[in-house]
This record gives sequence, C-alpha cells and structure tokens, in this order.
Amino acid sequence: MTAPLLPLRSDRTAAIRAPATAARGPMVADDLTADQQAQIAAQHAAFDFQAAETAELLREHEALESLMQEQLKNEDEIMKKWIALI
Repeated sequence: MTAPLLPLRSDRTAAIRAPATAARGPMVADDLTADQQAQIAAQHAAFDFQAAETAELLREHEALESLMQEQLKNEDEIMKKWIALI
C-alpha cells in the first residue's frame, strides 16, 4: 500500500505562506543579515537533501513492492499448476 503523494513543494508553500506574507508584508532579502541568510540557505539545503532522500526511499520501496507482487503472482501460478496436476 502506498500513501497519496503530497503536492509539489511550491504548491504547498504558496498555499501555506500566502496569508502570512500578506499580513506582515513580503520579506526582502536585504532585511536579513548575512548570518541570517546563511542560516536560511543551510535550512534550504537540509530540506532539499531530506526531500531527495525521502523521494529515493519511496522509489526503492515502490520497486521492492512491485518485485514482491511479481513473486506472489509467480507463486500463485505455481500453486495453480501443482493443484491441476493432482
């Protein structure tokens, strides 16, 4: 079984952050210090790495699940043939 996939990151952030930015105005990169910009960049990199890692794990899970389904189909076919011989 697989869970439904979440919408793309840009779709989620636009839907979540739109009201917040409208209330206090858009944040301009010039308002941030170099240290704050570096922290945000590090958070973005960590998030991107985690998203890529999760996507890879999901791909591996799907591949293993598909192999398992094929194995079960093969075993079922063998069992049907075995029963037919009896």
